[in-house]
This record gives sequence, C-alpha cells and structure tokens, in this order.
Amino acid sequence: MPENDERLDEILLALRERAKELECLYRVEEILGWPELPLAARLRAVADAVGPGWQYPSICEVIVEVGGQQYRSRDFPPTPWVLRAPITVRGQALGAIEVYYLEPRPEADEGPFLKEELRLIGTIADRISTQLTLEDLAGGDAGLRPAAAPGGEEVWRGPAELLRLSDPRLYVSIARKLINHLCWLGIAQAQVMLRDAELAAVDDEGVGEQNVPGRRRRPVEEILLSEAPFALANQHMNGAEILALMQKWLQEDKASVFLKTLNNPYSPMGEVAEAVHRYAQFTAAGGTLAEPTRQGLQVSLVRRFLTEQLDFIKCAKEFFALPDFEALLGGMVMTESSRGRLGGKSAGLLLAHRILAAMGAEEPLLAGIRVPKAAYLVSDWLLEFLDYNDLADVLEQKYKDVAQVRREYPNVVQLFKNSSFPPALRRNLLAVVDDFGETPIIVRSSSLLEDRLGTSFAGKYKSLFLANQGTREERLEALLDAIAEIYASVFGPDPVEYRRERGLLDFNEEMGVLIQAVVGRRVGRYFLPAFAGVAFSNNEFRWSPRIKREDGIARLVPGLGTRAVDRIGDDYPILLVPGQPSLRVNVALEEKLRYSPKELDALDLESRTLVSLPIHQFLADSGCEVPGFEQVYSLLDAGSLRRASRLLVDPEQDEFVTTFAGLADDTPFLRQLAAMLKVLQQRLNTPVDIEFAHDGEHFYLLQCRPQSYGPQDAPAPIPKDLPEEDILFTANRHVSNGWVPDITHIVYVDGRHYADLGRHEDLLAVGHAVSALNKLLPKRQFILIGPGRWGSRGDIRLGVNVSYSDINNSAMLIEVARRP
Repeated sequence: MPENDERLDEILLALRERAKELECLYRVEEILGWPELPLAARLRAVADAVGPGWQYPSICEVIVEVGGQQYRSRDFPPTPWVLRAPITVRGQALGAIEVYYLEPRPEADEGPFLKEELRLIGTIADRISTQLTLEDLAGGDAGLRPAAAPGGEEVWRGPAELLRLSDPRLYVSIARKLINHLCWLGIAQAQVMLRDAELAAVDDEGVGEQNVPGRRRRPVEEILLSEAPFALANQHMNGAEILALMQKWLQEDKASVFLKTLNNPYSPMGEVAEAVHRYAQFTAAGGTLAEPTRQGLQVSLVRRFLTEQLDFIKCAKEFFALPDFEALLGGMVMTESSRGRLGGKSAGLLLAHRILAAMGAEEPLLAGIRVPKAAYLVSDWLLEFLDYNDLADVLEQKYKDVAQVRREYPNVVQLFKNSSFPPALRRNLLAVVDDFGETPIIVRSSSLLEDRLGTSFAGKYKSLFLANQGTREERLEALLDAIAEIYASVFGPDPVEYRRERGLLDFNEEMGVLIQAVVGRRVGRYFLPAFAGVAFSNNEFRWSPRIKREDGIARLVPGLGTRAVDRIGDDYPILLVPGQPSLRVNVALEEKLRYSPKELDALDLESRTLVSLPIHQFLADSGCEVPGFEQVYSLLDAGSLRRASRLLVDPEQDEFVTTFAGLADDTPFLRQLAAMLKVLQQRLNTPVDIEFAHDGEHFYLLQCRPQSYGPQDAPAPIPKDLPEEDILFTANRHVSNGWVPDITHIVYVDGRHYADLGRHEDLLAVGHAVSALNKLLPKRQFILIGPGRWGSRGDIRLGVNVSYSDINNSAMLIEVARRP
C-alpha cells in the first residue's frame, strides 16, 4: 500500500504540474490575442503570466526580450539557474525568453528544471515568435521588424509558410486573392490555375448569357493550400510586391471583424459601438484600409448613425472621419439593442459643423465656429416608449381626418405626459442630467424625416426650453416631461397634414431628440445669449436693386432666438444682408425706432420659465451688464442714434434702441455669416437655412437645413389705371415676384372688424372659420388676406389664430398692416 500511495502521489503531482503548464499556455495565448493592448503591454503581461507555470513559482521570475527591449516580471538580479529559448521573426533572432529561479533547487532533468518545462518555454517562445511575425505582416510596430531578407523569394516564403501552418483558412483566402490579382494583371497561367481549382467556368460551358442557372463549383483547396499561387506570383512580381499584398490582405482580414458589423444595417447599436472602438484601436496601431474599403466604411457609419438620404451621404462621407463617430458615441443615449438614428436635425447640424471645421483652415472667418454641448436620444426610443405604455394604437392617428386629429391632439399630449418612461431610458437620462448640471437646456425634435431637402418640417415639431434648475430629481422630471411632449408632437395635426401632402404618411416616422445646452450667460435672474437669429442663403426680401438673391438675409434679435424664429405680431427682428453689409432696411430715424425689437426672450432661472422682457427695463435692471451690449444697442441722444458704451451711459435714464450697428459696422460678423452660407451651400449643393446664437465672444451654430425656395420669376405685368373700387390693397415695395394662376376665391379677414371683436371666443372663431374654408375651397386656388401676421405667437388680436394645417391649402398668404 505505501508503494501504491507513493505512486499515486507522483501521478497526482505530475498531473498538477501538467495542469499548471496548460494554464500557463492558456494565459499566454489569451494575452497575446488582446488586440486592444499595445504589444509592449502584452509582452509585459506574458512575463507576469509565465512564472506560475513552473514547479517553484514563488522563486520564479521571467524576462522577455524583444528588439533590445526587456519586459520583466519584476526587478531582480540574474542567477545561474536559468532556462532560455530564442524568439525569431522570419528566421532571424529578435530576442529571447528567460526563466530564472532566484534560489537553488534540487537537480532535475535540466539543472533544477523539468524536461516538460524545457518544452514549455520553447512552446511559449514559438507562440511569441508567431504573434510578432503576424503583426509585422499586418503592419505592426516597425521597430520589431528585422531587416528584409535578401532576394525576392526569401521575403515572402517564410511568412507564407508560417501563415499556412498557423492559419490555413487565412492562407487559402490570401492565395485566392493572389490568383485573382494575377488574373487582373493578365497572367494566362493564373487563369489555368483558377480552372484547376474550379474557381472559373470551363470552356465547354459555353460563352455568353444563358437562361438556366450556372453550375456551382467547389474550390479545390489542395491547390490553394500549396505553394503554387505564390510560386506563380514570384515569376511575375518581385518579392517586396508580394509581401506588400500579403500585408494589405492581412490587415483587411484583421479589419473584417468590425467591417461586417458596421456594414450590416441591422446591427444593434451596442455591437456598432464596439466595432467603432475596435476600428479606432486598429487605426491607432497603424492599421490602414484600402481607399475603396475606407470609403465604404464611412458610408456605412453615416447611414447607421445619421440618415439613409443619398444626397446627405454623398456629402457627409467626405467630411466625417472615425474620430467623429467615436466622439459622437459618448453623447448618444441608447441601449445595446438600439437600432435608431440621430434624426434629421442632429444630422444636419453635425454635418454643417464638420464642413465648417474642415474649411476653417482655408477661410479664417470660419475658424472657431462652435456648436453647443449636446446629448442625442436615438430615434427608436419613441417606439420603446409607446410599447412600454401600450400606446401602439396611437400610431393610427395619422390615418384619421385632420379635424379629428386636431380635436384629439390635446388629449394625446396629456396621455404622453402622464405615461412612464422605460427604466433604461430613465437611467440614461439621469446621467444626462448629471452631465449638464444646472446649465439651461433646450430639448429639440430630430425626426428621421426632419430637415431634409423638400421636407424641412419647419415649425411642425416641438423645441422646448428648460431652465434646468432645482434638485436632481426635479431636473430629471422636467426633462422627461419635455421629451414626452416632443414625442406627442409626432401625432399632431400639422406634422400629419404635412406628411400627407408629401406622400410620407406611410413612412414609419421615428423621433430622435436633441438636447442642447442653451448658449448664453446669467444676467441677474435671467439666462440669455447676447443675440441670436436665423440666416438664409437666398434673399427673397430684396428691398433694394443692389441686393442680389445670393446675398442672403439674416434676422437678428437680442436674447434667445425664439423671436427670430416664431411669428411675433407686435415686434420685429433686425434684417441684415450678409452679402451687402452696408445696406439697411430702415434708414430714417422714425423707421429705425418703429421697427426695432422692443422685447427680448430669456430664461428666468428663479421661476424656471421662458419670459418676454421689455428691453428698456431689462437694461435698466441689469445696469447694461449684458453680453455684447455695444454690438447690439445704440443710444438715442438728442434725436439721433450713436454708439452706446456701457461705461458712459446711465442705464436708468438713457434710452436704448436695438440696431446691431456695432455688430454690423465694427466686427467681421456679417462677412463671417456670408462665408458660412456660401460654403455650406456649395458643399451641400442647396441653399441653406441656419439658426445661430452668440454669447458675446463666440459664434454657435444651432441648426442647418436646406432652405425652401422656388424658381426666380420675372415681374408679372400689372394693369394700369384700375378703378379705385377694384383695388383691395396696395404695396410699392417689399413684394417678391411671383405668378399664382387659376385663383377662384379670395378669403379676406377685415382688419377693422377683427380688431373690434371683444370676446376671446369670437377671435378664435375666426381662426376656426378660416380652417373650415381651407378644407372646402379648391386646393391651391384661393388667397388668404388678413390683418397682422397669420399664426403669430402670443396675442391673437395681432393676427388670426391658425396653424399650418389650417391654411396649408391656400395658394398665397397676404398680411395687411395699417398705418398708425
């Protein structure tokens, strides 16, 4: 029994040693296969992993030397008790791995080492040599490459043989590509080799198209696994060319893992994100792709993240690079299984910013243009929201009559606001709230159809300002409430009617959400930019013969840009022409005073609301300590306007007028705007409509989309000597050319009688009547004429209360103002 016990102990000891060796090999294999780690870090990790595989790990230390660099398990003095195995690349010694015992141990097969440990160190050295050779072929660290072997044949033979032994599948793939390459060069023997390998049709199958399926041929891999393809290539190419092709194809194979994911339109966003990170590691390690492959990858990324619109992709592939998408991932709110995109508004802004950043090197005026900090909710969160709350039936709203959609829309909004958000989305948005802190934000729609050429959806969806103040939970609830309202706007009457008109009703619309930091600074209890506005490539309001259509036009307002975007019945923006900086709409003092902005919009951080403030009161309360004061405001002094200086004015006594004279005359702002519009129009191949804000120091681009426009028309002939009773209204300037034929009706809202209506219900009833006529009258054959501004925001006495779906069938809108 004692002999049996001793024998059993020996067997168990041997088994334990073999298990340690296998575990050591497994760890070395795992470490060398980590592509995301630099080679130096992997070799250092190998040095740490080898010692536990030896008989006495507590006194075992390791040195891996490659290319003159040593990677040690720890700092220790060399000892006489050492095992050593060489590391070679392409037959040339590049280093060694050494295993030391720090103390003497009983003699074994090789000093204190076992014969199994001698085989183990040789296996580890071979594995390191193989990895270095493969990485060298794939374009790895040039410092690890030995000098090229002399003679064309020797350059490729060693790597090819190593590849055949270590990865037969990859060897066959490269041999196949090499034969194809030789065929492209017109080498007749390559065609013969293709036939022998059954990769090409044989002559007896006939020539030309046939109306029956061709015969499937299976490749004979014995030929591809042989040296024949390389030997044939060596007869027609030098060794360096063959090796370069091998390196190129090895890199492409290494990249194929993430290329398959990125080229698959159905890959979930989690896999896409991982593939983007792998691609970044690949390029950081010196990996390159063939130009056609790189362009295809750029297109796949644009399509996956942004849009499938071909015109957009054609432009975007030239300006987006891998780092742009990798940075974008950090701001995206998504799950591992998400398949949504960012939507039109986000895509348009990102592309415009990339174009301007790229062109900034050529045009100094474009350098330094910024975009606000942002977070992006991918579009399929809307579907998750509907599914989580069992709201799938709301998708049927778009097929209902628009009048019914209008009646039910307020209920849909409240239903969405009182619904719950999926836990995953709520957690993600909590991180967004933490990231923005208490910076005011604007929550904006970014649907898949939005801001496309011909379908801008301008004003159809929601953009909501949030003061973003209070506790963490309060800020989160306010954000969720705003997102719910934006989701509900998908099913509002205006978007539904807009989509119906353009044949987009059956499109499965999804809504992305863009969360942006509001541009500006805190002034007292308020938060606002110095000024904001919109600008257009085409000027359709040419009040002077000196102005050309391509000079563009800009609408500027102090404070938030809401008053430049929305229709305000009793206030006006300042109009400037980027291509003609010296021209002004209003020249006389009386006109400047009458048509200058009287109010501005700001966020009240204490009441957490969007407010409109009288400018004179705001300046008095703030002591003129507002950003951009000298650029925006002028001082009315003794019946004339002059530049205002905050150091020389009395905020409580002086009268200020919003003129933007300092901005137009003393800064390059208008030239910058003109350059921006020109570049964007050229690159996007369409006139553009941009939204912007300025904090007094920096220009921020907020939105970019195609501008809606029609063809240029010559003036229509106007009859002379018309009887007075036949003249409904007159205008001698500010009227664009146009031709609207086949008019059958004019709907006229008398301004005097409209102003005399005393009850709010009666004013609303006028809007309802216009809406009813919009459905009854022949489409595009009637004109609407009314007082003030159609659909103006705020006091409905200043314009008839309508929305897009109430007036969309009219051929022309005319707005009538009366002399005071």
